[in-house]
Amino acid sequence: MGHVATGSGVSDTLPADTDSFLIRYIRSNPGVRFGSLSRATQLACNVSRATATRHIARLVRFGEVTLLPDRTYVAGGSTTPPSRAVMEIHWTDDAIVIRADGSSRDFVRREFRVVSGQLDHVLINHPGPVRQFVYWSTTAGRISWIPASRSPSRQGKHLYRFAAPLTARTTTWQRMSWTTEFPRVYRMAATPKAGSAGGRAEGESSCESEALEFDTEARRFEHRFGPDAHLRLQIVLPEGYPIGPARCRVRFRTEPNRFDVVEERRLSKLAGDQSRLDGMRRFGNTLSLSVPQPLLDRAYEIEWTLPTSAQRARWLHAQRQRLDSLLAQSAPRRTDRSRRRNLPTRAPPPRGAQAEPPRRGP
Repeated sequence: MGHVATGSGVSDTLPADTDSFLIRYIRSNPGVRFGSLSRATQLACNVSRATATRHIARLVRFGEVTLLPDRTYVAGGSTTPPSRAVMEIHWTDDAIVIRADGSSRDFVRREFRVVSGQLDHVLINHPGPVRQFVYWSTTAGRISWIPASRSPSRQGKHLYRFAAPLTARTTTWQRMSWTTEFPRVYRMAATPKAGSAGGRAEGESSCESEALEFDTEARRFEHRFGPDAHLRLQIVLPEGYPIGPARCRVRFRTEPNRFDVVEERRLSKLAGDQSRLDGMRRFGNTLSLSVPQPLLDRAYEIEWTLPTSAQRARWLHAQRQRLDSLLAQSAPRRTDRSRRRNLPTRAPPPRGAQAEPPRRGP
């Protein structure tokens, strides 16, 4: 390792240490601009202008160097405001199993990586109260609960803080999965709710929906989709539950009352291609939506028509009758088995007594 001189910053640093030289030179020369930084790097590291430019851009992307609004460079440190991290989403799978009482279990899996800056935590938002939460991650970390009273969105959430921040230098994909149990989040019958928290319009009271969505900018980091990104959403309702027609909707996140008609047509064409399983599909009471190459700031939504209260009551009555029939069919078998267990047995003869000879016929 060569010695870095202050002032001019010229040194005998090896080309392999170009990044280290850049960081030390920026720290030794506050307010340095691109021209002088590039020339010093070329002289000190014996590299071309294009190579120096590539190293500077990479350090900015990694978040180790920050480009300020006045076009000067500052090395990352405790006094430097951290640059916003950029998270690239590779794929997300979300499967929701809804029970007859409206409670549900949500299975989420996600693969991502950091392509700029550094990411020290991930927030997992919840639409309602949580009964149970189980998580797993390829990167070690610690989970904590943020109650709704302390959350800016007034919704409870889990915060997963990584043991070591993820940076763009870690090129491997990271995976996280979590399972959440919710008590009665979904409506199961078309009973209009006055002043509902979801802000549904008057004509949407007979429908229920669930969506996958990614905003371009979160509170502390940004999202982007990779070239082969994929989103999958699956809704599993009780067997035979009398829901009506289902469809796919794509809403603009910036304007929730507007729909992206072009994106909906694309998904409709994909659903018509039987050689692949993309688009919106329905298998009985299982609704699935597969979105290749999704767009940011969109809510990919599955919407299904709810049964009336009378239809729901008839279905519940039929389920009770079916359960009673199954219990009645299994009752005789349990009785016969218990009778065989309770048959009287012959006591063995006492010790020393002769066994009674077998009786012969006349």
